[in-house]
Amino acid sequence: MIRDKGIILMLISSLLAYAVMQYIGIGVIPLRSIIEGEDLMLANSMLDADVVMDVEGSDVYIAWYDPVKDAVMLKASNDGGSTFREPILVSSTEGVDGVRVRGIVAKGSYVNLLWSGEVDGQYDIFLGNSKDGALTFSTINLSNNDGDSEYPTIDASGPTVYVAWVDLTYGNSEILLRVSRDGGSTFSDVMNVSNSDGESEAPVLVAEGSNVYLAWHDNTQGVFAVMFRAGYDDGNTFSDPVILSNLDHDSGFVSMDVEGSSLYTVWMSKEYASNSSNSSDGGDDDSSSRKKKEEVYEFSIYARYSNDGGRSFSEAVSIGKGISPIVKADGPLACIVWIVEGGGVQFASMYGKDMRDAITIGIDAHAIRSVMLDVEGNTVSMLVVGEVYGAKGKSESKSKSESESENHSSNSIVYIGSRDSGLTFSSTKVVEGLMVDDVSMLSKGRGVYIAWSEKVCVEPNCSHVKLGYYFGKSDDLNYRFTVKSII
Repeated sequence: MIRDKGIILMLISSLLAYAVMQYIGIGVIPLRSIIEGEDLMLANSMLDADVVMDVEGSDVYIAWYDPVKDAVMLKASNDGGSTFREPILVSSTEGVDGVRVRGIVAKGSYVNLLWSGEVDGQYDIFLGNSKDGALTFSTINLSNNDGDSEYPTIDASGPTVYVAWVDLTYGNSEILLRVSRDGGSTFSDVMNVSNSDGESEAPVLVAEGSNVYLAWHDNTQGVFAVMFRAGYDDGNTFSDPVILSNLDHDSGFVSMDVEGSSLYTVWMSKEYASNSSNSSDGGDDDSSSRKKKEEVYEFSIYARYSNDGGRSFSEAVSIGKGISPIVKADGPLACIVWIVEGGGVQFASMYGKDMRDAITIGIDAHAIRSVMLDVEGNTVSMLVVGEVYGAKGKSESKSKSESESENHSSNSIVYIGSRDSGLTFSSTKVVEGLMVDDVSMLSKGRGVYIAWSEKVCVEPNCSHVKLGYYFGKSDDLNYRFTVKSII
């Protein structure tokens, strides 16, 4: 669905090949080897188990796609993760290719689980709905149209559930939305939120009270721009589209969060800069083409906020250089994290309307695959997944040279925490894993919750692996995590 070369370059240049494959759907069909009846896979397969999690009070819900069982599975705890019920099958995915579990939202006794997959050559969006705290589920095809539907996102406020996705039914890619006002049991007709002549991609949505906010990027203006719309009546009607980014360059992959009437948006922009060696004496007829070839670009992180529920916004502010920004807010505190070239992350925060200068958080890593962020009160939680030197998982520590020479992924999970709104951070702590596939993290109350899938070696040379699913929780000041296998 990503067709424009400029926006593809934004992804490629981010150096996150894995994140690229997640977004555009390459390598998501599992490659597995079943040997002697065992559920084994090749260690270098591009498998992603897509673990998602939500926490509602003392209830913890963890869901994933199991490629061996060919099913979307879920496990639930009613005591904060101390014990878990037996796993339940949410939906069989037999005959469905490229299954991706995209999100889960729990509100009261309603649990809604979102995934996508290809059936008979067409991608569709599916939702598993439970009204009884994930004891039983029913499944519906939310998109169910003539075009490919992918990259869905979900949020809920009380019993109102919102699902948006990218859809090709209209010939170009559009952002479509459906709304449920009964906890996910039934949904409204489809609404075309983007409704443009260009390509609309990468939707995000957040809900608060009766308000819902959507953002995406679109190239109707000749460059990719960050677009925004708001609904103030449970998604019945929406404001006119607003362009948040500068039209001088490609911008996209917006992140957004809301707290009360305060709305925060961040995105990455590709900005061109001429190489100093481009200077010409004016006598070369090919100087213009040579300049164009030598043009270079960098990625900047921009932020805008609204204190009136998206009715007006501050001016866009460049807060640093990097890629893959994320914003999370709680109370008056909003935090932003992004990845910088060279294997580190940067962090910035706003308290009220005051933006603090970005700080660099050093990570001893060969490559960072992804970074996650959550905020709860004054507690800021970051999770970094990447090739981290000296990481300890289920086998002993590996040196830098050993890590670089492995022929399989050596992704580990590193937690970084702050108890003072991001003024100071704990030392980096490896939670688990040497072959981590997918991770989800939430911060609720005093607890930090992590769920992930991991390939576990079953042979000395680790040529074949089994998938394991794990849960970790920390609720003390020293960020000690209690880790358990949930399968």
